[in-house]
Amino acid sequence: MTAIFTNIEFLDDATEKDVVALIAQTVSKDAQYILVVIGSQSTVSIESIPAIAATTSVPVNACVIPGVVFGRHYSYSGTLILGFKGPVTSLLIPDIGASHEVLCQQLQQFVATNGTYGSAGIFVDGLSHAVEPFIATVYENLGSDRILIGAGVGDLNHPTNVSIANEQGCYRNAAIIFCYSNSFKLQVEGKHDLPQVAGPYLVTEASANLIHSLNYQPAAAVFSDAISAVRGIEISQDEIVQHIHSYPFGLKQLNEEYLVRDIIAVNGNSLLCVGNVAENSLVYILNATQDILITAASDAGKQFSQKLLPATADQMRYVVLIDCISRALYLGNDYQLELDAICEQLPEGKILAGVLSIGEIKNTCQGAIQFLNKTIVLGGL
Repeated sequence: MTAIFTNIEFLDDATEKDVVALIAQTVSKDAQYILVVIGSQSTVSIESIPAIAATTSVPVNACVIPGVVFGRHYSYSGTLILGFKGPVTSLLIPDIGASHEVLCQQLQQFVATNGTYGSAGIFVDGLSHAVEPFIATVYENLGSDRILIGAGVGDLNHPTNVSIANEQGCYRNAAIIFCYSNSFKLQVEGKHDLPQVAGPYLVTEASANLIHSLNYQPAAAVFSDAISAVRGIEISQDEIVQHIHSYPFGLKQLNEEYLVRDIIAVNGNSLLCVGNVAENSLVYILNATQDILITAASDAGKQFSQKLLPATADQMRYVVLIDCISRALYLGNDYQLELDAICEQLPEGKILAGVLSIGEIKNTCQGAIQFLNKTIVLGGL
């Protein structure tokens, strides 16, 4: 079995000319599919991708993401070019908010054409309220026997901008799915380890990813009172935006783990989350600290390395990282410590390559696909 990638190229502050050259270089290495990942602060415009893709001899998809990672380096302005060895097949869904019937038709046709393909990657507009219904539809149609790894894409500072492109155009509220051959056995590890510090609270009014009230009180007021009590200082409702990266919500699951929901904005008395939160669900307030995040990063690297199959690990050069942008925003310049903690646990010679995402996607131990927050996800053979 061969590795998944022909090559992965990274450039900080790339130009459109650089991207064209790197795509050509990747094609020359016999890549059968190319994914271009553009950091949200890059000068490369995703609007240039359709013309570039139209003149490239293999399929090219692209997305905008908050940041990219290569080795021990991370960048909000960098660009990654990922070349995939064949066979790889891909599908761009132009509107993940389309009706369930329309999405099923698109996915069923994809499965009918490429039913023998196994593990898959998925990049989806992480700022869309339709993410979780879409992921449920993907699971319904692709089945539980596929291992998936993926990321929420987009630009936090410009949430209405297009974030996905192919040769036919640029899209928002869209998704890319790309499947590998069944000969690949993808290994995936995900971890956050955030402890509970307050709650539970009943979600008494919500619409998709916007929580309006908790325990029948305005959500922002309940949240500010809770973290004031946790921190032992008075934090007004106007000040809570300074603390939202430290205190995400958690929904307890059957395995006692928490499904994390990051708060990304305060809209009046409501809290905007990455991912939906259903009415009548119970949420807890979790706490992220530097020590907790870095220890979880080290543990994720160690546990992932233990999963690698000896027969194939030697052929794997790159370890794929999907790491939540909220972890980097919380840690600031100390985010470098998190990358170092992961890399120190990987087998010698393996290169970390991936993204800072708006939500992370992986299978649960039961097979279902989940949209996660504040989580490190590592993937490889």
